[in-house]
Amino acid sequence: MNLDIEDTRQLLEGVGRFARERIADHASRPESPPGPEILAELTREASALGILPQSTEEEGFGIWENSTDAQAVSFSIGALRSIAHACPGVAFAWHRMALARVAAVELGLVLHEDELQRVLFSPTGHYGLARTSLAKWLKASPLQAEDITLLADWLDNQAHALTLCAPSNWRSLLRPVWCGDHIAWQQVSRSDLEVCENIQHGFDELTGFVVRQPSPAAAPIEREAQDARRLYGNLLKLDMLGLLAIGAGALERGEEQAKDYAAIRKQGGKAIVRHPAVQHMLSDIAIARQQADMALAQFARPVDELDIGVVATMRASVSVALCQAADQVIQVHGGIGYMRDAGPEKLVRDQNMLKLMSGGTREIHAFLAGWHGAC
Repeated sequence: MNLDIEDTRQLLEGVGRFARERIADHASRPESPPGPEILAELTREASALGILPQSTEEEGFGIWENSTDAQAVSFSIGALRSIAHACPGVAFAWHRMALARVAAVELGLVLHEDELQRVLFSPTGHYGLARTSLAKWLKASPLQAEDITLLADWLDNQAHALTLCAPSNWRSLLRPVWCGDHIAWQQVSRSDLEVCENIQHGFDELTGFVVRQPSPAAAPIEREAQDARRLYGNLLKLDMLGLLAIGAGALERGEEQAKDYAAIRKQGGKAIVRHPAVQHMLSDIAIARQQADMALAQFARPVDELDIGVVATMRASVSVALCQAADQVIQVHGGIGYMRDAGPEKLVRDQNMLKLMSGGTREIHAFLAGWHGAC
């Protein structure tokens, strides 16, 4: 099933209405984010509307479904932006939920609606992006013994704990594992894991977890070497695109808040928007938002056609710009911007969370060195 431009436009209008009328209402008070019950209710509604995939057996037009179609990728990016404009934490939870469905379909797992909504998906290992070794494996470059050792340690679920962020009602974890010379996948029940809640920096709508696996889990689901690379590469690309889209949507809301405040706040007898320093800050915010717009526009293509090096490069540069722009949103508000009930303070924390996900942007430079052969 393929979408055309008009289909995409109409679907995005529907997602926008849902985000404005349902999500934004619950997320209107930054100091009082929606709790687990509200998040579960919104998730059920999004699934019923087809915004989220309903199962692994029925194909629809939900987020990250049909990602081999350019318009479907465009829809997913636009949908995550609209949802993040209302609430970045909800957008992140649904983004990872949709990626779990992509992985499950490829791996032949059968998950129905309630199961899909309770699968916690982790696309990376316990820290970073395995320096240059992961990129070399994805590119099918010859691996040295040190690369295999590093990848095995990076994905060693018994030796290392994972720090994760998700809705509190998850029941199983789907994550990558290293099997000899390739990446496979493993679904582990929450009851077989040691799970502790963890204080986190942002995404107040979600819960932080530290997950440990005390004993070996069931045998992983393996794919032929080329398919294993394609699947993992596509999931990593979609995850990076989703993080950028969520960051762009969140900043768009922050830009609106900054403009509205600058138009009514007066200093020296005139609105602060007339002061050159404030105009400069508003321009910095607009520049970062436009950088994100241009980056995302070029990625509205079938996922197999996207170069993971280009996607990672854009994530490394644009994510930093989005965080800096969020800081500027606070500065426009002055001291009130640091207050929990104002909004900009939460925007900064959420942007920082996005920057830290999937290995973090600081680790991308080593990854790119492996991808481009600089190592």
